[in-house]
Amino acid sequence: MYEGREGMYELFKEHYSTADIHINDIHRKEIAMFVFSKTGEWHRAMYFQNKEDLIEKMVTEKPPAGLFASTAYYMDPNERVISRRDLMKFDFVVDLDDYMPDDMDMVDFIDIMRAKTKYIVDRFLLDLGFKEEDMTIDFSGNKGFHITFESDDYTHLDQADRRQIIGYIVGDKLDRSIILPDSKLRHYGWNKQVVHFLNHILEDNSTQNLERYFPKTTAKKINSLLADPAVVARLQAGSLVDFDLNALRKAVMKEHAVNVKSIVDKGCTTDKHRILRVPGSLHAKKGLPSVRLDMFQLDSVDLILDEIMRVAGEDGVEVNLLNDVEINFPRKKYFKKGKHTIPRYEALCAIVQDCKYE
Repeated sequence: MYEGREGMYELFKEHYSTADIHINDIHRKEIAMFVFSKTGEWHRAMYFQNKEDLIEKMVTEKPPAGLFASTAYYMDPNERVISRRDLMKFDFVVDLDDYMPDDMDMVDFIDIMRAKTKYIVDRFLLDLGFKEEDMTIDFSGNKGFHITFESDDYTHLDQADRRQIIGYIVGDKLDRSIILPDSKLRHYGWNKQVVHFLNHILEDNSTQNLERYFPKTTAKKINSLLADPAVVARLQAGSLVDFDLNALRKAVMKEHAVNVKSIVDKGCTTDKHRILRVPGSLHAKKGLPSVRLDMFQLDSVDLILDEIMRVAGEDGVEVNLLNDVEINFPRKKYFKKGKHTIPRYEALCAIVQDCKYE
């Protein structure tokens, strides 16, 4: 039976004893650990020859509250002075993070972030020539998703190139006059985003969906227009003569602001020395694992939930909670103080919350 802080440590150790930790070329990466302590202590510039040595440390000593690895590859990752490590290259990363309201269920938040991650992949990265087979997708275990490129085709890009790419994605210094300069659709550059947007509203031309991007009166007008087969035919032929171009331009930018601009951390893409949570490790705030996802899993929140449960463990374990606690995975759930036999993924979430009271 697992109880209190020692029980939490034991659950974490058991997780790491069988965990599939995803760290590419670990002997070239800085490994960092956030330690369970009241002072929020970090252990940085740690070096491991292989993943087995790292796992042994985590299961024989106190497990970390967070496990991180650098996006950079160094000749000497153990050197504490970053400028002396001799940087070799660094992964190209698109870091996505958003605010989750306190009253939202985790499953709903993951579903929103899943869709936004797919939006960026489909509408920008693929359009820019990035290859789907070169992408790795990770869920952080809390609120973030990461899209990482570890191939040498991307890791040797300099900061200026990365800044230009991520700037294009988020629309930095975008001259909006180049979007819809006339009533013809174009399938390149930012005008391709108009095509994506129109396909979206053609799939769902309900007033409710349209009002997410247009004022109410405009949304009703567009809803009526899209009910006319002749208008739809002209639209599919590439003509926008039936639409207010300024309103359409604003709607495209509003959709982009919600799905891209507000959630992309530009600094992560250009930062040579950023550290990110390791897929396969546990997030001590939630008790959930960071998981590596296959691209097809972005198509369904259920597939992502299944993967989180699989990685965390679905076997039944007994915990003795010292307080009443609430967990939020996949939805909010309350546990009374006392003994419970529950799936391991719930036990991790519950005991992490229980230990916050100590």
